[in-house]
Amino acid sequence: MGDVSKKGRGNQRLAHIIDLALIVVLVIGLFFGGRYLYQQHEVAHERAAAQRLTKQVTKKRHTNQTTMPAAGNISVNWRKLHQINPKIKAWIYVPGTRINYAVMAGSNNTYYLHHDERDQASVSGQIFIDYRDKPNFTARNTFLYGHNMYNGSMFAGLNDFLKQEFLNRHRHVYIYTPKKRYVGTVFAVQTNSGPSIAHTLRFSSAQKFANYLSYLKSRSKVKTNVKLKSIKKMATLWTCANDSTTGDAGQTVPVEKSRTFVSVALK
Repeated sequence: MGDVSKKGRGNQRLAHIIDLALIVVLVIGLFFGGRYLYQQHEVAHERAAAQRLTKQVTKKRHTNQTTMPAAGNISVNWRKLHQINPKIKAWIYVPGTRINYAVMAGSNNTYYLHHDERDQASVSGQIFIDYRDKPNFTARNTFLYGHNMYNGSMFAGLNDFLKQEFLNRHRHVYIYTPKKRYVGTVFAVQTNSGPSIAHTLRFSSAQKFANYLSYLKSRSKVKTNVKLKSIKKMATLWTCANDSTTGDAGQTVPVEKSRTFVSVALK
């Protein structure tokens, strides 16, 4: 009888442990499930807010001027944007994608990963210029960063440029500043690790810049007819890639460290 009683108590303890473990799993599941749903709600809300801002501050221009292709011939209300936040230094529009956003200039490369154009905490973050670059796009290579959001917002659309068919239909990127409007032409697209040759901001000579352009062309996953000698300055649009890739040294770069670089000649 004693052995049976001890066995019964052991079974009860085991049952309690199993019940406790199930409760812990359930609580963890509810926490992460709730967090996921909350983030989905926040991202949808942020997307709607971004669309409202776009409607408020941009307008299609109907003029006969020929320096800007019709698709990118829009005006930006800089007065209203600077009332919202003086750190808004540019606007970027990429036809064929959802990219139509204010571009921020911060003091580091992390703040606008988690804040919007009003400096409010944000899951989606905001498009921003590398803090080491000038926001007037006078450098040989100006970097812009943005999240690859699962709902297609922010810079998620950059990964579409890895498809030749998409690039053939959408070659241009438009960047606007208070003093100038740039027509950008995509000339190379690659995936690589973040700390790669692709992530080069400064060039000590024209020859080193020319070598960099040749490198970009050699790594590109798509073909373009842009003549490298015609490129005097450029912008690089950067986001997280959707797949693993191969780095400059031939190493495998896992998806969580893989980045998409869209190289754009500016005029």
